[in-house]
Amino acid sequence: EDSVEGKGRVMEAAYGPTYAKNVMFLCNHNSCRSQMAEGWIRHLRGAKSVGVASSGIVGGTKVKEGAIVVMKEAGVDISSQTSDAVADFKADDFDIVISCCGCGAKLDPEDKKPWKERPVFEDWALDDPPAIDPGDLSAYRRVRDECKAKCEALLASL
Repeated sequence: EDSVEGKGRVMEAAYGPTYAKNVMFLCNHNSCRSQMAEGWIRHLRGAKSVGVASSGIVGGTKVKEGAIVVMKEAGVDISSQTSDAVADFKADDFDIVISCCGCGAKLDPEDKKPWKERPVFEDWALDDPPAIDPGDLSAYRRVRDECKAKCEALLASL
């Protein structure tokens, strides 16, 4: 529900009908890649009317510290973002749905199928930094930069 009265308000809605386009970034847990993508869109959108949210097929996790650290290095603060379940959102509120982790097949059950049926559905299949990082955040940084490039391309296409 969108109760915002105009732009520039401190509590501007993250997504909704006040935006020309709304993007949902999905991941399995909404703890790293989808959080980075959400942060990048907020940071890069400028004056573009693009709402953004992220969620996980499995909810109840938290944003990975490594993701927060490497995004902060790039000047993007995602420390206040929360890890949310896709069940808490409605597919109809979003024009563009992007699976960050190759989790598209997990959207095949009947209750999740509407997410793949939005006007734009893409599967970016970004690597999972927590699973492959050697402990120096190098995998987080690489995926952060890959995610930025994809977000820039997405915004340029809108």
